[in-house]
Amino acid sequence: MEIKFVSPNAVREVSEYLEKMNRQNRSHIGFCGEQNEEIYDSLMNDFSDLKIEDSLVAAYEQDKLMGMIGLDFDLESGDADIWGPFVTDENLDVAQALWNKALLKMPQEIKTCSFFINKENSFAKKFIEKNNAKYSSADTVLNIKRGTFTSEAMITSKGISEEYRASFSNLHNETFPKTYFNSITILNRVNERNELLVLEEDETQIKGYVYIEANPEHGEGNIEYIAVSEGLRGQGVGKALLKDALMKLFSYPGIDEVTICVSCENTAAINLYKSVGFKEKYVLDSYDLPVNV
Repeated sequence: MEIKFVSPNAVREVSEYLEKMNRQNRSHIGFCGEQNEEIYDSLMNDFSDLKIEDSLVAAYEQDKLMGMIGLDFDLESGDADIWGPFVTDENLDVAQALWNKALLKMPQEIKTCSFFINKENSFAKKFIEKNNAKYSSADTVLNIKRGTFTSEAMITSKGISEEYRASFSNLHNETFPKTYFNSITILNRVNERNELLVLEEDETQIKGYVYIEANPEHGEGNIEYIAVSEGLRGQGVGKALLKDALMKLFSYPGIDEVTICVSCENTAAINLYKSVGFKEKYVLDSYDLPVNV
């Protein structure tokens, strides 16, 4: 078995392999994608602060791809999201060899590696337990198909304007103090496809917001964040925002599915999503592994 870093011209082969592996719950890793073109696009355009040849490690047997680990480095935050381990024959020795190779390119800025493992992926769990990763949390991923969403309601939320930015930032930072996008990042990501919708309370305050990202090329959209001011919860604000988000996303002819990820402990939110037609797709268990300490 040869363990080596992946060159840019081999990324197509990697994306095809990941599609095959990630469509099965027993080998599924969260946030990697499940479609070849989506995975390829992510790897080539939106993956890691390092070059691709320093971020992907693969195992080959007679030129056949048999395993892979990807390292999505974020040097500013000091975190790396790990894609994998993926190993065709579920060989723990191969997974360990991939990881040992990956550690050789681990930047000193990275202090924590995070794994998002499908609850049914017992192989990956054995690997991270062997490496003393610590369990962090469990999240439910839900989805809704275009054909199951029906709403005659008018869109009541609006795209955020300057006077509501401070209110949004306060609500986001209070609701999600430790998350992958802070309020500044979200505001900077807003464009014609990534929308931050708010329900206004007065001239400067909002009742709540929802942040969505549309990806019609790959047939999907994501509800990344939704939050309601504490004093207004239970009054239908969240449901209105959720319906508006779905109407916006399904306005793209290419989008057939919308997904959302929520803590398994947040039963109120899960019930809200299910009330408009979302169904559970899978559960992800998260683990953290300190490095360079």
